[in-house]
Amino acid sequence: MKNTKIRIGLVLVFLITLCSCTNENVDHVQVQLLKKIVEVSVDGTSKTTILTYNGNKIVSINEFSTLSEFFYTGDLITKIIVLDKINQSQNTLHYFYTKEQLTRITSSDNYVINYVHNNDGSVSFEKLTKDSQNNDVRVYNGTLYFKNGNLVKNEKFLEDAGSGVLSKKSISLEYDYKNNALNNILGFNKLLNYSKIISSNNSINSTEVSEIKHTNTDQVISAINIYRSKVEYDAMGYPTEIVSENHIFGGNDSKHLKSLLFYN
Repeated sequence: MKNTKIRIGLVLVFLITLCSCTNENVDHVQVQLLKKIVEVSVDGTSKTTILTYNGNKIVSINEFSTLSEFFYTGDLITKIIVLDKINQSQNTLHYFYTKEQLTRITSSDNYVINYVHNNDGSVSFEKLTKDSQNNDVRVYNGTLYFKNGNLVKNEKFLEDAGSGVLSKKSISLEYDYKNNALNNILGFNKLLNYSKIISSNNSINSTEVSEIKHTNTDQVISAINIYRSKVEYDAMGYPTEIVSENHIFGGNDSKHLKSLLFYN
């Protein structure tokens, strides 16, 4: 009986030690965070972007020409200050949410973007600015379409008031099934103005169709561009190299060769 009690006691000590070690390992699991991007051009030159964090909250994104600083209220990003390092101008963006869905962005650069979340999961948007008489003037409007956490289509319409010119731009996107490099940044996927990089996966193909219509003659001029990306991943399924004309934080450049991504 005595030996049985001793054996039971040893088993309990072993189990407690095992649980303690397991919890310690869980506590030390590090979330994968993108820390550096090196954008490489075809001529071999490169530009580096540095991302800094407080835990899994983004603090800043320091690019070659801009510095963006992020501010939170709780778990939501509610302000971004963007400094143009070339001309030293600054734009402050305030983000407003309803039930944790982005509904409005106000800018110190004299514009507002409104968002409406539709029942089918799409999001309608419009950008407004003020004229010299302080009246609202619509710059453009459109719709964002999502599927499985990815932005799959972005339609934008612009009317140049008084010029008789209507323009439309539609971007359709295809994705892989791997992790977006920015997935683990708290609240970042709600920033609709950051376009495809808020998606769950990585865009590998994008088709951009542009149309310009002259209303007085009904003449339509259209153009189509197709961009493809080749992605390499690490063992956890995050991109480490993206060969594409597109930069990570937007914009395409025929001289851009690839993006190299570094974590933690």
